[in-house]
Amino acid sequence: MVYYPSLWKGLLIGGAVAILVTSETVRKGIMKCGVGVYKGIKSSAANLNEEWEDAKAEVMLEKKAEK
Repeated sequence: MVYYPSLWKGLLIGGAVAILVTSETVRKGIMKCGVGVYKGIKSSAANLNEEWEDAKAEVMLEKKAEK
């Protein structure tokens, strides 16, 4: 009998993933997590954009003050 450790690992991991993916509870949890991550990234991007605009406005004011 030939022993293939990679094959068995792949079968076990694939089987576990298949069970998890077909579980409605797990899918809902993954989707909630994904939505949370998306909202966090979107919020961070909005904050970063706001900070960028504030910095730009400050530079423009400094340039006007120099003239």
